[in-house]
Amino acid sequence: MENTGVVCDVCKCRHNVENCKCDLPQIKVTEHCSCTTQQIETPHFCQNYEAK
Repeated sequence: MENTGVVCDVCKCRHNVENCKCDLPQIKVTEHCSCTTQQIETPHFCQNYEAK
């Protein structure tokens, strides 16, 4: 998936710029959110997540 100004508020990701956007030229996002009962801090819907 091409990154066309994707909005992201996950501050803990190394690719996050100014806590609002992703600086990668391309990103991979899974089709569906498979959340159960608890929210997970690591964004499991974005496959490019890397901790700072």
